[in-house]
Amino acid sequence: MRSEIILAGAIVAAAIVGVRFIEMKEPAPVAADQLQAATPSPARSVASSAYSAQNGWRAEVKITAARDSQFYVEADVNRRPAQFLVDTGASYVALRDSDARGAGIYTAWSDYNYPVRTANGETKAAFVTLSEMEIGEITVRDVKAFILPDDQLSVNLLGMSFLSRLESVEARSGELVLRG
Repeated sequence: MRSEIILAGAIVAAAIVGVRFIEMKEPAPVAADQLQAATPSPARSVASSAYSAQNGWRAEVKITAARDSQFYVEADVNRRPAQFLVDTGASYVALRDSDARGAGIYTAWSDYNYPVRTANGETKAAFVTLSEMEIGEITVRDVKAFILPDDQLSVNLLGMSFLSRLESVEARSGELVLRG
């Protein structure tokens, strides 16, 4: 169990470094980013604490694992709540079209020109920059994201375009700890 947690931490750290390296580049229209669709689960408890001068981080959010061992969290997109699956395998945040519209993000069909692969097959996505995302006391601005049709994405994905902007992401004892 301990080695699995260490391996998960190493994978998250490697993914953060990789995304920070390419973060400033928009995806090429011909590239296929991998997104994984998942079945949504009820919201999980999130504990948040404010700045700690002793530890040097501004905010900490703890997300308890669901019964399926996945981490689900409610995040505000442009101050509108939406449910997310934390997915370190997704390069970008992925939003269902209905949740994007709920957050005031409107796309035209002509904006869906980035090919992506999901569990439901290949589709096209719109590439956007979200003004703001918040989880507890953690706020990240200008987050790159894909918008996908609702029938192609069963749950929003909290991908590396958000996670890599945090101070740390750590999996331990059945919970995921985000610091930002």
